[in-house]
Amino acid sequence: MEPIDIIIIVAYLAVIVAIGLTVSRRPGTDREFFLAGRSMHWLPIGLSITLTAFSGINYAAFSGEVFGHGLYVALSLPVFIIVAFPVIRVIMPFYHRQGLSSAYEYLEKRFDPRVRTLGSGLFILWRIFWMATALYVPAKILALLTGLDEYLVILVAGAVVTTYRAAGGIRTVIWTDVFQFVVLVGGLFVIIGLAAAAAPDGLVGILRTCAAGGRMQPFYPFDPVVFSPDPRIRITLWSAWIGTFVAFMSRYGVDQVVVQRYFTARSLRTAQVAFHLNYGASILALLSLAMLGFAMYAHAVHSGAPAVHPDQPMAWFTLFIRSLPAGAVGLVVTGLMAATMSSIDSGINSCCTAFVTDFYSRFRKGGASGSIGINRLLSLLFGAIATVAAMNVSNLGTVFEIANKIINGFGSPLLAIFLMGMFSKTAGSRGMLVGGMLGAAWSAWVSFSVTDIALHYYAVVNFMGTWVLCYGASLADKHFFGGGPSAKQLRWTWTALNRSASVFNSIK
Repeated sequence: MEPIDIIIIVAYLAVIVAIGLTVSRRPGTDREFFLAGRSMHWLPIGLSITLTAFSGINYAAFSGEVFGHGLYVALSLPVFIIVAFPVIRVIMPFYHRQGLSSAYEYLEKRFDPRVRTLGSGLFILWRIFWMATALYVPAKILALLTGLDEYLVILVAGAVVTTYRAAGGIRTVIWTDVFQFVVLVGGLFVIIGLAAAAAPDGLVGILRTCAAGGRMQPFYPFDPVVFSPDPRIRITLWSAWIGTFVAFMSRYGVDQVVVQRYFTARSLRTAQVAFHLNYGASILALLSLAMLGFAMYAHAVHSGAPAVHPDQPMAWFTLFIRSLPAGAVGLVVTGLMAATMSSIDSGINSCCTAFVTDFYSRFRKGGASGSIGINRLLSLLFGAIATVAAMNVSNLGTVFEIANKIINGFGSPLLAIFLMGMFSKTAGSRGMLVGGMLGAAWSAWVSFSVTDIALHYYAVVNFMGTWVLCYGASLADKHFFGGGPSAKQLRWTWTALNRSASVFNSIK
């Protein structure tokens, strides 16, 4: 790396530390640590949601997909807007009426403590997979850029992020996310500008090269295969829309990492405005990554390589960045660090929240009050687990495959459990406990063993399998063992809560 690269990286770290030290000087209460006193504004919440869901996985996976296969992956972008309707109109008001700290508190109200524990445990397992992948991807790229050992980079990065996270709560995480979003997107714009300046005929030349190489398909030339109903085709319009919708409902509806941002808002309206900002910022960031994929492909073609291997995007990414002027490596490193730190610190914070509220408070007399010490210890523990897991991620396939088969696939069982609780009058505690465990096992088998379906469909198959298993187990429990939901439990369905809210508002 050149001196300018080192200066950029050091400056980035200095600002992050300054923000962390400034914002973390707050009273050490659980309400502040987990919820920022429910006082956050829509701007930091919206950008924090974007960067938290973004991660280094998207940095490599989205640009790598465009580089290797074209714009098929961009078919999913409209789903950001489509999913906003159920999230803003259904999910957010539903949570807001209950005043939750952990999304999984709802499962105890609707079912019982065992289902709550199951849901929280599934979330923690899901998020550990996510953190491990989010740590592995940038470490792999940084190892290629610097020549350092991949495992050493993972260990150092994991240790730095874990230590940084243990120092502060959710307010610190959200405000550092804001700065990291600016660094990430701003860095992408600069890199694309540098690539355009270095390419023959500039940006127009890059686009012309990509069009000639088929990297603008399925839009240009149009590929009618995208309308095929065949579930074995890698990406179609149907798999991209349906699969991404289920994955996004899991992410924005039941993922504690994201919904915890809703809980920090000063009002329901604030959270809803923040979500509008989130999908706009997400689309902007992903379009920037698509341009990065175009720039990578054009550089590979112009470099005189005999063949561009679509399954080796990281190697081509490294060659592309090294071809740019001094400072580009520093921008990439800070961008990857921004995405990684946001994903890991947010994941650790939410895992701590879930563990303390859903597990620790049950075994400690007096609940979770005054648990700041255990929060910091848990931060170190979850960070260490994610770091160790990151060393084995490479065995699971490409980054895009991991993101869709493992990460998105493992969120689906949680979504099925929540939606059963919200909308089914058949779902009972024992049935959901049995069905939820079977659904988790089904999802693990599908994600790790099934190989002949479109990548986006893993989330759908896992969701439908869990839904059927939960419904079947609840039905069997009701008819054969006299189980089923009680009248008290049914008061926590979406319809009942809406009716109660309407009655309360009419009285006021």
